[in-house]
Amino acid sequence: MNNEQLREVVRAAVRAPSVHNTQPWQFVSHLATPSEVDAIEVRADRSRSLQVIDPLGRELHMSCGAAIELARLAVRALGVRCDVELLPDPADPDLLALLHPGAPEPPTEEELRLHASAGARYTERGGFDERPVDEALREKMRLATAEQGVWLLYLDRPGDQVTTAVLLARADDIERSNPAYEQELAGWVRRQAEPDEGIPAAAVADQGARVSSYRRREFLPDGPRAEPPEASAGPPEAEHPLVCILGTEGDDPAAWLRTGQALGRLLLVAADEGVSAAPMTQVIEVPATRSMLAAHLGLLGYPQIVLRMGYGHGSPTTGRRPLEDVLRDG
Repeated sequence: MNNEQLREVVRAAVRAPSVHNTQPWQFVSHLATPSEVDAIEVRADRSRSLQVIDPLGRELHMSCGAAIELARLAVRALGVRCDVELLPDPADPDLLALLHPGAPEPPTEEELRLHASAGARYTERGGFDERPVDEALREKMRLATAEQGVWLLYLDRPGDQVTTAVLLARADDIERSNPAYEQELAGWVRRQAEPDEGIPAAAVADQGARVSSYRRREFLPDGPRAEPPEASAGPPEAEHPLVCILGTEGDDPAAWLRTGQALGRLLLVAADEGVSAAPMTQVIEVPATRSMLAAHLGLLGYPQIVLRMGYGHGSPTTGRRPLEDVLRDG
């Protein structure tokens, strides 16, 4: 892999989703020669961590795990083998992974398709159509997560859906009652036209007028709202998206990274079929509601992220930091 190919790989990797679009990663190249890269470090950028909602760095690791998967697919798209080594140095916990480009090896059609889908993937801030996600795609997404040792549970039982919605609302109320949470959230909302980090205010300005059967995170509690529907039109119909939970047997940095890898692959599989997703992480961020979710749903292991999914109407809107800010030589 040469230096320009390295830049292509990192450009692809940073398209990964991250909590509040904080992009908490750094990439460091290892050079075999001045023009040949033989390894890529993926490191945590702790300066971009969220101390209120993510004090342990769980969501930071998941964000970086998704970037690792997109980087791996980008290396494979170059036609070479790519081995991934997670947490290779116990003495350096910020070194989350080493990617080793190897010998020539043609990518599969699926790898090329998923790599191409990275540019179309986005977080849906609005509502979803009532069109259901079919069983074939659901099974593809389940298999995509299983490859990383991560389980995927679809909330098909009405009782499970109600339980999750109630706990999500409870967690959201708990978080919003904390002034430090509101301050942290506001610090990552960007009001300029094309921000390269954070959540664009324009993407969430009308969220209060959108109806969902699940509580959404309110990024602009005092911001503008879209005009409500006329009374004669009746209340808007609530969406009923596909909701799923990704979880793991353990609950440590390695499990969080694997969840991120599985999440990255799942979202690309979905995007390839025109399906988008939105995280509902409040219920996982509050320890009490996370424990209740696992207990009430009878989960074996630890829930790591909850997603609502479906056919949306949005497009990629969040920017990315300049390559010079996230890539450096070793």
